[in-house]
Amino acid sequence: MALTQDLPISNSMYKLLNLIIDARQQFPKAFRYEFGTELMMLAVHCCEYIRYANTDMNLEHRADYLMKFLCEFDALKLLLRVCEERHLTSLTQTAEICLLAESIGKQSTGWYKKTVADLQRQKANGSQQVAKPES
Repeated sequence: MALTQDLPISNSMYKLLNLIIDARQQFPKAFRYEFGTELMMLAVHCCEYIRYANTDMNLEHRADYLMKFLCEFDALKLLLRVCEERHLTSLTQTAEICLLAESIGKQSTGWYKKTVADLQRQKANGSQQVAKPES
């Protein structure tokens, strides 16, 4: 298990959080507080789920944390899309955010799929061991 801050997905999510914080300061007042805070909190929750998934050695728990991450990340991407469509972020910010979001999405999906495959393999090996008669 690597330190969470050494994981590429963690670094990318941290960069995305900082981009959201920077962009929020430039939102119109009507969007800055509730909408901007919701964006920040979703990004913080995503960072937390990455940390939880990385530190939990139980594959079932890890898969659960990664699924929670994917759900929160989908909500975050939806709000980021609203930002883009309402021109709440600059073109440069939007481009950076989109690139990071795409990278994070690929990494998280791969991590989740690998975890589920490892979990299935672990369960299959466990059921084979239980099924063997003792001599």
